[in-house]
Amino acid sequence: MSQCIGCGLCDDACPSYKHGGCSPQKIMSGEDSDATLCIGCGKCSDACGNTDPLYVMKYMHCRTLDATIPDTFYKTGFVAPIFDHPSRQELPYVPSGDDVYLMAGCTVECSIPYLKYAGGAALNATGISNSELPDATCCTLPVPFKSITDEERDEIKKKMNAGKEIIALCPGCSEELTLSGIHAKHISKVFYENLDKLPKGLDLKIAIEPGCALETCMHEFEEIVRAVGATPLGNKTGCCGKSVRGVAEKLMAERQEEIKGADAVVVGCPLCAYKYDKVPGGIPVLHISELVALAAGDTSTLKYHSNKLQL
Repeated sequence: MSQCIGCGLCDDACPSYKHGGCSPQKIMSGEDSDATLCIGCGKCSDACGNTDPLYVMKYMHCRTLDATIPDTFYKTGFVAPIFDHPSRQELPYVPSGDDVYLMAGCTVECSIPYLKYAGGAALNATGISNSELPDATCCTLPVPFKSITDEERDEIKKKMNAGKEIIALCPGCSEELTLSGIHAKHISKVFYENLDKLPKGLDLKIAIEPGCALETCMHEFEEIVRAVGATPLGNKTGCCGKSVRGVAEKLMAERQEEIKGADAVVVGCPLCAYKYDKVPGGIPVLHISELVALAAGDTSTLKYHSNKLQL
């Protein structure tokens, strides 16, 4: 906070501030403690040449909520309750080998477990065998983990360092593990590195909304979409808004307007997948792993979506 020069570039870049949410500049100067309206997209830090507003926002968000790590983490390893989703029994993840470890992350494990199946199926279709990451827990990215020190978070993450490459379905997981020196990458990186091995023949018009942490990877997503035979819509991108009160609805309305005319929207973030699928009458959504699995002829996960893709 002491390195902030008050230029206001963070406010200019902030999607939340644009829609009446928080002001990163005020939070950096100590004038406004309502960091709970931060959506965690990181655009403030991308715009800032002096310091790291997002780092401050996360800690201030935690302090404002007086947040602590929830009991569910100590019971299950995840920060949310594990819901009894039908796909947990109907479409379980099946390990196929030892090339890489697959890390699903909290949103998938707790709310939409069919994406873990999709991740495994997509890697298999690319010729990469995979098994579940042993001792996987929350990656420590969520806000309540800012109530403990960086060193304590490192200790949690290092227990997952199994000495083999970790492929994450969530970009937050891959970024957080990488911060602690653990070899992890988002699954879209694997697909981009293996474009020639991706299954082909998917004749769909695809909008692309990679998610906050992957917006700089738009070109990679476009190439993946083309490699499976689909056509990118060429839309603008932005944040889904997560669950931030008063802001999320406006941001999702923007996203739905951007992706009009697409058969489906492809995302890289499980939380984005969850949020897009909850929009009544919204454009059908596919996680990038589902897109590749679908190109390989596997439609197994589609029945669990609220907004149905028409093939």
